Amino acid sequence: MRNVVASLMIVTSLIAGLAARATGAPAGTDAYTLGPGDTIEIVVVGDKDLSRLVTIKPDGSVDLPLVGEMTATGRTTSQLANDLVKRYSRYLKAPSITVTVHEFRVDRIYILGQVTHPGEYPIRPEAGILDLLASAGGPTTRADLAKATIIRGKETIPLDLLEALVKSQSPDVKLRTGDVLFVPETDRRMVVLGQVTRPGAYDLLEGQHVADLLAAGGGVTPQAAPQRAFIVRGGEQIPVDVKKILAGDLAANISLMPGDTLVVPESKDKVAVLGAVNRGGTFDVTDGMKLIDAVALAGGGTTQANLSQVAVLRLEGGKTKTIVVNLGRALSGQDPSQNMPVQAGDAVYVPERGMTLEKAAQWFNIFYVLRYIVGFP
Repeated sequence: MRNVVASLMIVTSLIAGLAARATGAPAGTDAYTLGPGDTIEIVVVGDKDLSRLVTIKPDGSVDLPLVGEMTATGRTTSQLANDLVKRYSRYLKAPSITVTVHEFRVDRIYILGQVTHPGEYPIRPEAGILDLLASAGGPTTRADLAKATIIRGKETIPLDLLEALVKSQSPDVKLRTGDVLFVPETDRRMVVLGQVTRPGAYDLLEGQHVADLLAAGGGVTPQAAPQRAFIVRGGEQIPVDVKKILAGDLAANISLMPGDTLVVPESKDKVAVLGAVNRGGTFDVTDGMKLIDAVALAGGGTTQANLSQVAVLRLEGGKTKTIVVNLGRALSGQDPSQNMPVQAGDAVYVPERGMTLEKAAQWFNIFYVLRYIVGFP
């Protein structure tokens, strides 16, 4: 929690120093309302020392000689000029003042914290918060999405982006120029995903067990495959037999660690087919299914497919095993043994021509995302 507070303090200090950038002038500048990030030219006729070019600060103010700090946000250029005439009348006789916009602001927000590409992003009217999160490359593995916030001046608006992702629906918060979307680093939360009543992140004490996390998530659904559940801990997958845990088996009810994710898959057996195929996705596994059958369900390989190096990713004993086969030789009848049987939970990757196995391995990260989303074992 101390890390989160410290991070928020850093973000708050960053807000004051974030400089607005400029773009071309919008139409109808006579009615244009000034705001933070606009650069304006103030000309006091006959007095070069008082005339100057200033940028409206994030708090909406400008700092000027003699009159000091004054609010510019929310005014048109003519309104601000009138305000300045009144203020300078204390020091000058019948001052003549003009205000023009030198550079117009861009409506932007800032995305900081545990995202892949933190920085400044334009606000698009049709974009929701999840769209902006995707623009920043998505959350890092250390992100605590359930504790995200929008920082708006002195106001802090809490956001549960984890729930938003589960529902595939952006939070109903209208973003404003200068808002900061902050995604903090995870603390001690544990996550349960898949076929449970209330998937999400929960605050559990270290040393609590799988049964406690299942209870927090409302228990398993009728569609769950409790015997094929597993815990993701770092880069490791730990098989967990939830059926035994629910039956009271203390040995199966292993203790949890901060950052653990419990995944309860769907009961239906599935295989994923990815890469250079016409309809990539997940498909039901039938008795006797082989590799050619799985690729056929995905619409077959594309014209760019490299069928000589098809990779099958298989989870065995908590570790992943990659099997490379020449599906082209199987299809031509030269080597039927290359048409290997597929199992529930396999991920088949058909590379494009010129794709090395090292690059193909990067695709297997997508496989793990699919495990969480569709719940196949």
